Amino acid sequence: MAKEYAKDFYNSKAWKKTRNAYYLYRRGQCERCAREFEAGKRSLEDINAGAIVHHKEYITPDNLHDPTIALCFDNLELLCEEHHNKEHKSKPKRYRFDEKGRVIKV
Repeated sequence: MAKEYAKDFYNSKAWKKTRNAYYLYRRGQCERCAREFEAGKRSLEDINAGAIVHHKEYITPDNLHDPTIALCFDNLELLCEEHHNKEHKSKPKRYRFDEKGRVIKV
């Protein structure tokens, strides 16, 4: 979900136009899945469709209105949900479950 300061940006005509153009430019394919395929780590059938146009350099209140950051293809990457979630949830897990379903602190 977009941060509060970026909601207007993500609803803007400029962003929607850029996002749609980038999606078409990348032919709707997740860029990281494609790189994994090229490296022999993923099969062709396992390349996911792109779902989210991701900013490589994250949007902040300071760069939100800088088109070289917010709207430039060089700062964008089309990701599937799997890779986008890995990007934003890459923190190590603090808990796991044992075989009986009990929480274990890691």
